[in-house]
Amino acid sequence: MSLLQELFEEYTLWYKSLAEDNGVLPRSISGVDAEGRQFIYPLDILELHHMARNKYIRYVLDELLSIAYAYGGVALRGDSDIGELEEILDVVAADANHYIMGHWRVIRDEMGNIATLEHMGTSEGDDPDKHPAAWYLAGAIRFNETEKNRYTDLWAGAKPYITFTDRNAEE
Repeated sequence: MSLLQELFEEYTLWYKSLAEDNGVLPRSISGVDAEGRQFIYPLDILELHHMARNKYIRYVLDELLSIAYAYGGVALRGDSDIGELEEILDVVAADANHYIMGHWRVIRDEMGNIATLEHMGTSEGDDPDKHPAAWYLAGAIRFNETEKNRYTDLWAGAKPYITFTDRNAEE
């Protein structure tokens, strides 16, 4: 099984267990370097505008020499004219050349708790720079010195909240 397929399946299972066990679906990123070192970073602790957050994610992936990553989070989608919004869990695994992306509708019970995740579809392709949830390693982001300094400081403060593992140690 390819690394991307493994990451996608692992992240999908992780989100399903979080929904079932904790009723939460945090925004997060996980990167893997060429040696199999992996990190998982819960992004809900960040207080950044989404554009700055996206650039910061790219910074972290670069800083940790990631060759592949998985990303997940809930987005609100729908038709504001008719007042219908849906919570959609998006999970993507990607590298600079390929992505796998899945979407699940979040179904809540009468108490507002997550009852289930309804699979809406999975797709993949070889043009990650054209898909917003899959472009972090596709070369679409550049940093200026001010941003680099800010992100260096953010990263230093975030390290205690990051989980680091070695994928090769599991074999």
